[in-house]
Amino acid sequence: MDRIFEQYSDYYTLTNIIFVLVSMILTIVVLLVSIQMKNHSRRMGWFIAAVCVNMGGLAFQLQSMSSEQYTGSKYVIASWVMYAFVAPLFGLYFIETERSEGQEWDGYFWTIFQCLIAVLVIGFSVYGGSRFLANIFFLIQYIVVMVMLMISSKSIKASLGFITGLIAPISTSLVGIGDSRFELAGFGLILFLLTVFFGYQMDTEKDLLTSQVELSENKVSLLMEQIHPHFIYNSLQQIALLCDEDPGSVKNAIFSFSGYLRKNFESLTNDGMIPFEQEMEHVDTYIELAEILPSRNFHVHKDFEVTDFYLPALTVQPLVENAIYYGIGMSTEGDDIRISTRREGGFIIIAVSDGGHGKQTKLATQKKHKSVGTKNVKTRLSIMCKGELSINKSPEGTDSIIKIPEMMAVQPNKQK
Repeated sequence: MDRIFEQYSDYYTLTNIIFVLVSMILTIVVLLVSIQMKNHSRRMGWFIAAVCVNMGGLAFQLQSMSSEQYTGSKYVIASWVMYAFVAPLFGLYFIETERSEGQEWDGYFWTIFQCLIAVLVIGFSVYGGSRFLANIFFLIQYIVVMVMLMISSKSIKASLGFITGLIAPISTSLVGIGDSRFELAGFGLILFLLTVFFGYQMDTEKDLLTSQVELSENKVSLLMEQIHPHFIYNSLQQIALLCDEDPGSVKNAIFSFSGYLRKNFESLTNDGMIPFEQEMEHVDTYIELAEILPSRNFHVHKDFEVTDFYLPALTVQPLVENAIYYGIGMSTEGDDIRISTRREGGFIIIAVSDGGHGKQTKLATQKKHKSVGTKNVKTRLSIMCKGELSINKSPEGTDSIIKIPEMMAVQPNKQK
């Protein structure tokens, strides 16, 4: 470093060195924070790639300042090449940003266009080595990015932060065009990437708040679907009939009913994942209650290859309820329900299968009993552990399959 200051003590070189060092510090901080973030998406992957490329450009630029032949050195050219690919990487980041909103657009066109400009920068860098032309092409790249944001974004308001951040690289390009002795491209880009990073953080916080609200509403909705007045009325009425027909079973019936209500109400205050064994306790309580109600006889078989995992509360029990009432309960054939777990391809698989098939029937207790909504179960799985629920119906019965990424299931994933 002393050699740099001794060899280039003029105003321009000192200014460039100061800006490069500040840019490197900012880039390192952003890179470390980005890498340490949990649950990286492909969108964040493109951002990290852009930060790494900018870091490479800054490293080459710093190396060029200590070179014997500073002007037109291979390190200067290498830094321009690295800077030229930051804009296309941002284009890929922006594609993922829009895709997360479900919007189809022409983002790939813009990214390809920016790559072509990057190729021109490389060509002029290798064969011309003109700082003036390099800054011209950088300016064109950032103007293309701004046009992309204004045309292809879901709304100008949503991309206002990105547009504001582009002021930095556009300004440094204009400075370079006005006086090519200033090399501030890396500084302008890291300021832009900082704006992008803060925008990502704001989007993440917004998505988290939206998910928390949706999850709370979903829990109440799921509870109301399971504990509706008609079901409670039928359960109490059946318990009352048992007082005359089978007094000895009344006590157990009341315990089963109160246990079922308690488990459901507890789910309202449970914001995190629960052990699979705890969910199965709720399933067993529900099965005991279902056995006292007027329904077809059924048999539950359990085949658990794995039990040491976590899942959202009230995910397996609703599927078992549907299997009892809308699988075998509405069919003249098949009386078996099977609950199984296994590890497969990096996922924990929980399957609830019933043998309901043949001629359809409907018991009196089921006429007003609506199916427990699987939509709520899907929402809870998606929000809390990135899980999935699929329902496969066939003449042989119905298979309800839950898939939870193993990394999300092996540890409690509490929502904050």
